[in-house]
Order: sequence, then C-alpha cells, then structure tokens
Amino acid sequence: MYTSEGYDDSYNIISIIGRGAFGVVLKATHFQSHEEVAIKRIPLKRNSRNEIALIREVFALRNAYHKNVVRLFDVILNTDTISLIMEYVGSSLKLAIEDFNRPLNDEIPRYYMYQLFVGLDYLHSLNIMHRDLKPDNVLITSTGLLKITDFGQCCIYVSDDLNRNYDCQVASRWYRAPELLFGSTAYNPKVDEWACGCIFTEFYNGTPLFAGRNDIEQIGKLMSVLGSPCEKDWEGWNIMPDYGKIIFKDNKPVDNWKSVVPLASETCLSLLQKLIVYSTEERYSAEVALQHEFFIVDIPKQAPYIPPPMNLKIPQHMDPIELDLD
Repeated sequence: MYTSEGYDDSYNIISIIGRGAFGVVLKATHFQSHEEVAIKRIPLKRNSRNEIALIREVFALRNAYHKNVVRLFDVILNTDTISLIMEYVGSSLKLAIEDFNRPLNDEIPRYYMYQLFVGLDYLHSLNIMHRDLKPDNVLITSTGLLKITDFGQCCIYVSDDLNRNYDCQVASRWYRAPELLFGSTAYNPKVDEWACGCIFTEFYNGTPLFAGRNDIEQIGKLMSVLGSPCEKDWEGWNIMPDYGKIIFKDNKPVDNWKSVVPLASETCLSLLQKLIVYSTEERYSAEVALQHEFFIVDIPKQAPYIPPPMNLKIPQHMDPIELDLD
C-alpha cells in the first residue's frame, strides 16, 4: 500500500475540500482511471498529535470495510507529508441538516440514522470507538449512502481489560458524552451512541442540542435537560475524576421531551431518551437502537432527500504547489 512516490504524479488536484490543524483535504482525480478521490494531506512532524491521529486513522480504515464507512484506497508517503487517498464523497450530514425544510416527518431522520447506527454497530463489532462523531464527520454520497469518516480520534476498546485507561479529551464538545465531561478514563463505546443521540436531535431542531461555550457550560446544558446526576440514575458518577470540582445548582429533568425536540414524533422521542441518558448501562448500543420501533418501518431503497454538494474552496485545476500548509 505504501509508496515513496508523490501523489502529484498520479492525481490531478482540483479543489480544497477542507483545512484544519491536521493539514488539508483535497479533491482530485486519478489521471488514468479518472476516478474522483479525496486526499487527506498531513505534514509529518515526529511525535506530534498529527502523527498519533494518522496512525489511528490508517489502522481503522485499513481494518474497516463497510458500505457505511469511507474507504481508504492508498497511503502515500513523501519526505515531509503523508497522504491518505480515500473515496470522494460530495456532501455531509451537516449540509443535510442545514438544508432541508422543517417541519418534517420521521422519513429523512430514519433513513440516515439507520445507516449511521448500522455503520457504528459494525465499527463497534471491531472494537473501534470513533470518539468524534458529529454531522461534519458523516458524509453522504450523491445517491444518499451515508459514510462515517475522520477516524483521527478513534481507538481500540479492550473490554476484558478493566484497568485500561482512555483519553477523556476526545470528541467535539457539543457531542461529548457526560462521562467524558466529568473526566472519566474508564469509559466504553457508548460515548459514540451519546453523540448519535445528539446528532439525531439536529434533524428536528436544526441546531445542536447542547451547544456549550466551554465544558462547564456544556455540563450545565446537559443538566437542564437530564437533571442533576445522582447515584440512583448514574452509578459511579460521584467517583469520577472531576466530580465535585464545580458545584451546580440542583436541576430537575424535563417532564416532557417534546419541549426539548418539539418536531420529533413520540416514537423518536422514545428512542432519544435511550441514547441521551447519563447511565451507560441504560444507554442503548447501536445494535439495540436498530431494534427500536422507530426503525420497524421499512427503510426506503431510494433516499427521500439528498443534500447539496459541499462548496469547493478554490478554483479548479489549482497548481498543487500553491497548496501551502504552513
């Protein structure tokens, strides 16, 4: 899979798809096959967080082969960069949530959440925790096929190692499970199901359910819906590393989830309350979520809605030399 050749020899760079602390993602076409690909180009800095994230992503994508997980075609190593050659997917769940009109019925959320849970169930069957699920990291093809992407924060879950510690500084804040917010390093893959629950609500609300500006405000927003944690509802929460560091006023859980997600059906709300819950014992796994009555209805073979393609950020046929990462 690895080669020392630069990707410039094989691919025609078309546009920038995205840019971040990791580097840049480019849209390109293969000169011979004319196949569109996405190239995630990452500068090599020894012992950096980029390098750790890169190892995680390559490991996950080389071991995960599923229709709801983005495909990795090749890894190309250069002197100062490494490039992941992946399938190009032209839109995202974020664009879908921003684009379609509300109010809506359950058809569109059901169609895409079903695929998200199927993909997540597959990853968890491989003991891969994604740890950064959010609408930006869920892609949608032109035919409505959902693809989970961006595995830079993923890790392997070792269920039979009770002393194993995991990094709690993972996931984007708005989708971060409560056990992460309280500093737990002994969590399990259900941090991903919490994120799925948060994504689920955005189909109906159009905005993130818990949009805190910092971790303290984030915890406060969770408590405004779920109430203050207690040992009865969340066993072991009072021995978490960050328990007691901040004192919050007592909050009662909302009486009616319809006030939280007004456009959601009762069946949808029933499932949401099994995903957005403090206790990981009570929180549904992806496998169990797929058995919920919300998904009993036949999933259509054709997408009821396909989001618009993402905007490309530079003109076509830009010289790749101009794509400076510094």
